[in-house]
Amino acid sequence: MSTTTLGVLAVACAGPAGLADEPDFSGVWQAYASVPQSGPGQAAALSEEGAALVDAWFAGFGESFADPGEYCVPPGMPSTMTSMVSYPIEIIQSPNRVTILAELDMQVRRIHMDGRAFPDDYPTSRMGYSIGHWEGETLVIETRLLGEYLMRSWPRTENTTIVERVYRANRDELDVERNGFPPENESNEILVFEMTLTDATLYAAPQRITMYYQRIPEVEFLEYDCAAGLWYRALEGEPY
Repeated sequence: MSTTTLGVLAVACAGPAGLADEPDFSGVWQAYASVPQSGPGQAAALSEEGAALVDAWFAGFGESFADPGEYCVPPGMPSTMTSMVSYPIEIIQSPNRVTILAELDMQVRRIHMDGRAFPDDYPTSRMGYSIGHWEGETLVIETRLLGEYLMRSWPRTENTTIVERVYRANRDELDVERNGFPPENESNEILVFEMTLTDATLYAAPQRITMYYQRIPEVEFLEYDCAAGLWYRALEGEPY
């Protein structure tokens, strides 16, 4: 029922009727395009109340605001999936869970596929709590229980919900221009993530972005040991 290829577990997922015919997304993928373009300076369409919340959050730091990336703070969702800085993701698929590993900041997503409901008492986090199901050959993922993070590009609160529709496509059939870092080899095998963010407080309307990931040769991820540099500076008594 399952095969192992270069350390990537590929197991056909059993659907509600016990069928094992859902597509297998296992493997290593790299974002190469987005619509609209995702990157530094991109601004979401905030509501008046949402813009005030974000501005007030930044104003509280004045000129002393420190970029979280400089301190190895991972962005969490949705930025984990909208990053266009060439770090790949790896998908590991099993009947009751889809796991997405992001090399960027060594982030991990766990998508529960066992029919559970969202828990009533569960801590919020950067990655949130994700539940998925199949609609034909499309994987539908809903993420809730996100921790508040009011960075301007993709702010979120505990009321933010993210819905993703993930499906296969062929590059030759897509009218999409590359706007990310070019990989060494272009693949025709594409995984499309259609993402919709809703938050009645932050956003004037649902925010949508479509990410295009291409399959790349299965390689070992490099360790993203960002925080080690901060620790070494602290040992040496250097401010940062």
